Amino acid sequence: MPLDAVTYGVRPGFEEELTEVFSPHNFTRVDSPVIRNGSGDTVGMLLGTGLFVQDDVMVRVIHHDGVGAADIARHMSVQEGVHEAERAILPYLSEFRDTETPEAFREHFHRSLMTVLEQHSPDERPAAGTVALRYPLREGAGEELSATRATVNRQASLRLSGEHSTVVRTALFLHKDTLVRVVQYDGHPYDVVGYLSQQCFEQAAEGWLAPYLDDPEPPSHPDAYLAVVHEQAMLSIAHMSVLGVD
Repeated sequence: MPLDAVTYGVRPGFEEELTEVFSPHNFTRVDSPVIRNGSGDTVGMLLGTGLFVQDDVMVRVIHHDGVGAADIARHMSVQEGVHEAERAILPYLSEFRDTETPEAFREHFHRSLMTVLEQHSPDERPAAGTVALRYPLREGAGEELSATRATVNRQASLRLSGEHSTVVRTALFLHKDTLVRVVQYDGHPYDVVGYLSQQCFEQAAEGWLAPYLDDPEPPSHPDAYLAVVHEQAMLSIAHMSVLGVD
């Protein structure tokens, strides 16, 4: 799949500190976007990553060309810049995690890997930007949602639209009780708002999520819907892609 995501449990109120850790002048990028397997053969490429935080959750979104999660974890586990950042964020984590060695990093990567509930990515166009929305789930809904999606084979409900050509990719991720919608674009972030307004408010592409949400009542007016999107939007603290660095 072209997108994967991992979660971090963080202490609320340290958004500025986390942003500084991953800022371009502090964070050392990977030495190569080329991903190799244990034998050294090229198996894929990193196309970009985005990092988002809201309250007690931080999420890293990883865009790649279809390589498996194990190979991504192996590639990231030997990057010195990654380990420097892991050490720097320790004071801001809600729970200690040992990622000092490559083996420990890979183990935690797999524990933190989010489940892909649905995804629509027709091609491998790199994104100029990424938006992440966190949906508040009612207590216990994460386990129910995971079980439901594990037994239902269906197309992504939120699909790309020809009317919004700058939106290139969508995905929905779940880890325990953290549900995050990711939308990537190659135009302006306002394009995402228009796309979501049409696809979600007007056409209710995410109506199936209502039973799992903390507030199942959908907004009754476009302005109310936009207010909800604003509340759900996670803070983007880092974005890197083959198109450049923000």
